[in-house]
Amino acid sequence: MATKQMTDDLEYLGALLRRSERGGSPFIIYALWAVLVLVGFSMVDFAPHRVGLFWLIAGPLGGVASAILGHRYGLRIGQLNREEGTRHGWHWFGIMLTILLAVPLGVTGAIAWPVLSRVFLLIVALAYFLAGVHLERPLKWVGLLMMACYVGLFFIPAYGWTLVAILVSLSLIVSGLLERRRGATPNR
Repeated sequence: MATKQMTDDLEYLGALLRRSERGGSPFIIYALWAVLVLVGFSMVDFAPHRVGLFWLIAGPLGGVASAILGHRYGLRIGQLNREEGTRHGWHWFGIMLTILLAVPLGVTGAIAWPVLSRVFLLIVALAYFLAGVHLERPLKWVGLLMMACYVGLFFIPAYGWTLVAILVSLSLIVSGLLERRRGATPNR
């Protein structure tokens, strides 16, 4: 009887460990960035002079909101990991800082804004890909899709950024739903 109880307890702990190792952000973070990407990327086609201001505000606020939502999620499931949270924070701070440091290339005219927008897409694509390799698996595929969209922009004459916005937003929603379905993230 004691052996059976010990076996059940070990199986339970093993399952709990496997679930916790998968990590994953709550679906709401995927949805948040899907909305921001849909608006921000499509602005390149419809309001190009406002894109910079949008991302200057939405990028950092989205990052802070993501950190808060991730922290609350960790508290709720009882798996708060300060080291992992710090790693996420530095990763995404690095991408924002890199983009901010590239802005003077457009301001000074060293690189034309339409070209710089594509460079920003590559920076974001690499950040998502590396986040998928080191932090959260589904983001790897979102990053690869962004890289494919970068190539696609050379062949789409009109509304290419809007198409990119739709594809990337959908990939974020699908990734978030798949993570939630696999049990890595609950509804919120």
